[in-house]
Amino acid sequence: MKPQVREALRRSRARDFSFAQGRILGSMCTLPHPAAVEAFTQFMETNLGDPELFPGTQELECKAVERLGHWLHAPAGMGGRMTSGGTESNLTALWIFTSLTGKREVVVPQHAHFSFAKAASLMQVKIKDLPLRNQVADARRLQQTLTPDTACVVGVAGTTNLGLVDPIEEMSEMCREEHVPLHVDAAFGGLVIPFLRSLGKTERRFDFELPGVSSVAVDPHKMGLSVIPSGMLLLREERWWEEIAVASACTHTQRQVSLLGTRPGGAAAATYAVLEELGWEGYREVVRSCMETTEYAARMVEEAGFSLAARPELNLLGVQVTHPQEVAARLSEKNWKVGVDPARGCIRIVCMPHVKKTLIDDFVSDLRSVTA
Repeated sequence: MKPQVREALRRSRARDFSFAQGRILGSMCTLPHPAAVEAFTQFMETNLGDPELFPGTQELECKAVERLGHWLHAPAGMGGRMTSGGTESNLTALWIFTSLTGKREVVVPQHAHFSFAKAASLMQVKIKDLPLRNQVADARRLQQTLTPDTACVVGVAGTTNLGLVDPIEEMSEMCREEHVPLHVDAAFGGLVIPFLRSLGKTERRFDFELPGVSSVAVDPHKMGLSVIPSGMLLLREERWWEEIAVASACTHTQRQVSLLGTRPGGAAAATYAVLEELGWEGYREVVRSCMETTEYAARMVEEAGFSLAARPELNLLGVQVTHPQEVAARLSEKNWKVGVDPARGCIRIVCMPHVKKTLIDDFVSDLRSVTA
C-alpha cells in the first residue's frame, strides 16, 4: 500500500469512535470476537449469492443456521439464511408472508423498528399500528386489529429504545388461532433472552417453542459478537423461501431466495466461528456479565438522581432527562455516544460487552455535569 494511502486511512479511522475505547453507549453492536475476525478475514472473497462457487462457505452458513435454530427451538423442516441484519430480515419476512398469503396489511406494534416503515414504502403494504400498554404491545387489542387482509403480525423481543419484550406468548396464541403468521423481531433479544432464561433471570418465551411463531429475526453482529454485517432470518418452514425465489441466470446457481444478490460469505464464516468458539456456556457468561453491568448502571443512574423510563428487561437502559437531544450533544462533546429517544424524553445506554463498570462511573459523573 502506498504510504499516503495508508496515512489517509489512518487519519480517517482516527476520526471514528471505537468500541475498544468503550465510550459508545448507544449502539447495539460491539467489538467482534477474535474468532469472528479471523474467520471473516479468511473468507472475505466468498459470495453466498453464488454458492456453487463456494460450497464450503454455504456449509458454514447452514451450520450457523442450524446452531441458532436449535437454540431458538426451531422444528425439523425449518430454514434460515444469513442477512445483512435486522432491517433486511424484517423486510424479507414481510415479503415472504405477503407473497404467501396474497394479503397487504401488516400489524406492527407502535414501538417497532423503523425497518417496517421502509417495508411499507418499498412494498406498498399497509402498516396497522398495534397500540402499546405498559410500553409493550397490547395483546388484548390484537384481535380487533386483525382483518381479512392481514398478511402477518409483528412482535418485538428487545425493543430498540428500552429493550422490552412484547407479550409474544399471548400474540402467538392468537395468531395461531386466527391462522395469521407471526414474525418476531428478535434482532437484539434473540441472543440475550435464551441465556437469561438459562440463568433464571426471566421466564419470557418468544421463539419457535411457541407454535404460533412463524419466523424470527436475530442479529449475530449484536450480542452474538460476530462481524458487521451479520443477520439471520429463520423460518418455521424451509419451503416458504420459495415464495421469493427468482431465476438468476448470471450466477452459477440458477435460483436465489434472498433480498440481496451478493451476500458476504465472510459474515457466515465469522458467525459460525464465534458460535462454535463460545458455545452456549460462553454466551451465557457474556449475557450474565452484561446484565450485571446493566444492574450496576441502573443503580448508579438512580443514585445520581435520574429516573429510568422502564425497569430493564435486557441489557439496555432508558434514562429520563430534560431535552435529551441537547444532553446527548453535550455528552458527545465529552466523547460519549448515547442513543436518543425524544418521544420518551430519555437517552439510551446499551450495556454491550465493551461497556465496563468503571466506564459507567465516569459516564454518570459526566451526565450529572452536563445536566446540572
